[in-house]
Amino acid sequence: MILQKPLRLVHTISATCIDVRLVSSLCWKNNIKVRKLASVRPMTKLQKPECESNGRPKAGDAQREKSLRDLVFYPQGKNCEQENDQDNAAYMAAIEVLTTLQPNKDSIRNSIDFKTNSIGLTKKYLFRSGLTLEDVEKLSIIHVSGTKGKGSTCALVESILRQYGARTGFFSSPHLQSTNERIRINGDPLVKPKFTHFFWQVYNRLKNSSENHDDMPPFFMFLTIMGFHVFIAERVDVVVVEVGLGGEKDCTNIVRNVKTIGITSLALEHTELLGTTLPEVAWQKAGIIKPYAHVYTHVTQAECLKIIYDRAAKQQAKVTEVLSTEAYFKYNHYSDFLDSCNDYIRLNGALAIQLAYDWLRQTKGHLHRDYAVNEAQMSAEVLRGLTQTHWPGRCQLVSFKNLRLHLDGAHTVESIRVCGDWFRKCTRQSQNPKILVFNRTGNSDTTAMLLVLQQLCDFDMICFVPNLANRNPMDPNQTALNCSTEEQLERTQLIARKWLEMCEATNQPNRGRMYSTVLDAFIDVRTRYPTHIELDVLITGSIHLLGAVITALDDFNIEVQPTAAAAATATDTTTATTATTTPTAATAAIKAAVSNGPN
Repeated sequence: MILQKPLRLVHTISATCIDVRLVSSLCWKNNIKVRKLASVRPMTKLQKPECESNGRPKAGDAQREKSLRDLVFYPQGKNCEQENDQDNAAYMAAIEVLTTLQPNKDSIRNSIDFKTNSIGLTKKYLFRSGLTLEDVEKLSIIHVSGTKGKGSTCALVESILRQYGARTGFFSSPHLQSTNERIRINGDPLVKPKFTHFFWQVYNRLKNSSENHDDMPPFFMFLTIMGFHVFIAERVDVVVVEVGLGGEKDCTNIVRNVKTIGITSLALEHTELLGTTLPEVAWQKAGIIKPYAHVYTHVTQAECLKIIYDRAAKQQAKVTEVLSTEAYFKYNHYSDFLDSCNDYIRLNGALAIQLAYDWLRQTKGHLHRDYAVNEAQMSAEVLRGLTQTHWPGRCQLVSFKNLRLHLDGAHTVESIRVCGDWFRKCTRQSQNPKILVFNRTGNSDTTAMLLVLQQLCDFDMICFVPNLANRNPMDPNQTALNCSTEEQLERTQLIARKWLEMCEATNQPNRGRMYSTVLDAFIDVRTRYPTHIELDVLITGSIHLLGAVITALDDFNIEVQPTAAAAATATDTTTATTATTTPTAATAAIKAAVSNGPN
């Protein structure tokens, strides 16, 4: 059924409102495919927040509440630095140009296939940008690779060292919502005017020295080079660098004199790039080990440890397997603090402590400390650093407009298990309806991850979505996802089909549906469960998904109109939920979705 006139008649509500009343909200701008439900659900109203001329919400109305972005990034109440319209426009113009560069995965794939030399290219473009490798090697760097927890480990290390008075730089990936999150000074994302300044400085130098149109570094390589420019200009004491993808061929791996190395837990990931066995993955991750470096790890698999020790021996580097985090909290009777710690502290705290201690031992001047190696000793600075670390989107619970949003970017089977345990603990006493919003990028099989989620909880509603906030042209901050909208929708269909097959195989009710955007999913959620009902929503599977959720919920207010249907839903939510999520109806919806995807 092709809808044309109705889309023009609804004005600002547009296709989104219509799609609430359609199975799966499957809709594409140029080729709209929909199928009506047997019954009509209550109309949902979308409103753009009213703003003052400076872009801020109007004072004195409901919109002055904190945005979801502020709650995610600044939970202690710190406001984003004031940025005017001109700053934002200049920043967005820079990001649009940045996203035209080749995605990082293509660059890594070419390097691993020996089509290109990513390390050599990074050095070449670094020199063209106005820096020599010797300039970069004057920075004091802590380098961290791994599959799970490398970002949170870096965040913990950076937070600890700030407690000692160090001025820190932090390079990480991917970003949740805005590209400038990847380059941080003293824990805060690089402010947009500075980001814009350094972007054009580096871009123009590279463009002016290019030999042809394609002679530019790919997306991640460019940001790596730009990050080095920032950290040198900001005169930081230490830079904590998270590997982008792999290690051996990653463009962060150009620095030859790194003395402090961390390798976090390992698992199969990006198998098309890093290998299909754990030893192959370990070999890539251990590629960041430099001559005479101190290597710290909490890898447990014997076959992986062997690879790490072998590669370290060739570099005459020393490997230390760290103790458990619990051992450190027992020091000075700090055990009571452990119960209040986030799960990523429990998993990665010990590794972060040893990386921080190692850097403090090796540095000179007022920051030097002579801590013993691998002893369960916790200083007051370390305790403050751990407990005050804020790493958005990792085991994070945020309350927003009667939604308890459980945000975790888990993207492997092991990390999904950790995420599931955390969600179970957070909702143990909750009687709220439980919603799952899920996506997984890449080509890896999601069966094992979905099985963990299926066994975790009897979710009342399951939303399979692409990493697309809404139908508006994509925010350039969210476009570096290495695949088109059509590819993302096809991937979402595959996940929805797999869930359907699992439900049919286990004779379980199928409450899963596929949506074409995150906003569509939340409109449907609030149509079934009006805004006066508090919900527990688990959002996981992809860090990019979390950014899309923040954008979708911040960009629009979702309000259910007090129609008769809505009143009935509010009066008897159990009946309404049953009516819209019966196994037969949900299964038919999924089957229709996965069999009638975009042309």
